[in-house]
Amino acid sequence: MYNILVLEDDRIQLKTLSEIIKQSGDMYQVYETTNATEAFKIAQQKMIDLFYVDINLKNESGLKFALEIRKIERYRLNWIIFVTIYKEYMLSAFKKVHCYDYILKPYNKENIQGITKLLLSDSREQVAAAEIGEKFIIVPIKNIQVKIFVNEIIFVEVFIRTSIIHTINGSFTIDYLSLKKLNSMINDKNILQCHRSYLVNIKYINKIEKTNNKTSYKIYFYNTDKTALLGNNYKKCIIGRFNNAVDGGDK
Repeated sequence: MYNILVLEDDRIQLKTLSEIIKQSGDMYQVYETTNATEAFKIAQQKMIDLFYVDINLKNESGLKFALEIRKIERYRLNWIIFVTIYKEYMLSAFKKVHCYDYILKPYNKENIQGITKLLLSDSREQVAAAEIGEKFIIVPIKNIQVKIFVNEIIFVEVFIRTSIIHTINGSFTIDYLSLKKLNSMINDKNILQCHRSYLVNIKYINKIEKTNNKTSYKIYFYNTDKTALLGNNYKKCIIGRFNNAVDGGDK
């Protein structure tokens, strides 16, 4: 049984979020509260595995509550997900609290249930280990901001106004985010532009070969059947880095 604490001062939204979580499965015990003082009491009496915290409480701060929770040794790395309608609060939250993610109101049932099951699955220790010190980006997907670890990105492709980030854990589609912007956000030495519409992670390249027309190249990867194109302007750099990685030069 996993214990989840929901701190939300709007009683209707509190009940809505709690019911969504409860419908995820019978292994979740949900504790509900509308104020930080009661939330602290619950956290002291029970071992809470996951916190859902409204960051913008009417008479107090959900961010302050999370900062105080982090001072308790047993909650130093436990999952905290913020609930908000204001995106501008979130940069501060990520910097100060080490929260896992945040969700925007109105609630998306599938996203909440999915993230709850992920964080409270048998693989939560591995997720926690990867969380510490790993570089990540935050991208908007529908009504949720999703954290993607840079070292899990296989490649990125952009078509018109749609970007797709292919990772070892699946693909994520983002609207209105350019390749240039994504490249700037990722900012990793192993992820390079290989075409006007593609970024690739050198570590995941399996092979590079010419296509049937003999003038263009296709890139194949480990962990996915999908492929990327290699443009002439990027060929020398990408093939050079790939060969270096195969020979053991890249770390």
